[in-house]
Amino acid sequence: GRLLCLGADGAGAGHRVLLHQNPPEAGARPIIQPKASARQRRSLFQGSIFMNRNLTICFTSDIHGYFSDMDYATGMPGTTGLSRCASTFSHDGNTLILDGGDILQGSPFAYWLSRNPVEGAKVSARVMNLAGYQFVTIGNHDFNFGRETLESYLSYLDARCVSANVEGVAGVERIAVVTLENGLCVGITGVTTHFVNMWEKPENLEGIKVHEAFPAAAAALEELKKANVDITVCIYHGGFENDL
Repeated sequence: GRLLCLGADGAGAGHRVLLHQNPPEAGARPIIQPKASARQRRSLFQGSIFMNRNLTICFTSDIHGYFSDMDYATGMPGTTGLSRCASTFSHDGNTLILDGGDILQGSPFAYWLSRNPVEGAKVSARVMNLAGYQFVTIGNHDFNFGRETLESYLSYLDARCVSANVEGVAGVERIAVVTLENGLCVGITGVTTHFVNMWEKPENLEGIKVHEAFPAAAAALEELKKANVDITVCIYHGGFENDL
């Protein structure tokens, strides 16, 4: 299998690789921008299976509750927000719509929802459902309101939450395998920076373990290889210490 890592949060946000982009007439415009060298791209696509079966990934991260395009400073529509991104998503059998976490905290609307965080998390989940997300991982700020709120969000979410290094949260899977319409078998996992153990209030992590990210990702990759997937995707919420 081949490995694709989708970065998120700070330094990691720029380290993304474009697997495939449909021509403009197909309607899909993935957010991921090409960062791989020509040699890396040749390596990714070597073999007839990659030449004949295409995967489009639409990827977002660090939405931080900015669901609409509203500019809260001016009260006027702006050019950012999930509603703008989601309008470009392609909903077909060969596209995966993924998110890298940090949904529940950030915007003024998210702050308003946090006054009743368990119920507010359900609203955030419904918005993500409208956008058609299929797989997500957990961001460090998604722990800000404690396990009950995070589990409320995940329980109302249509998307499957994958995380190889988070334990103790209901609704989280270590790995997932999905077969596209064209027959391509994709293995998916996710990891969250383990520095959340340093940043987050202890009471918000009660009953939760966040293990080191990279060993957990490596172990999940081995599991996915045993499932005979054609390509593996790791959704990473964290940063890298240097450019890759």
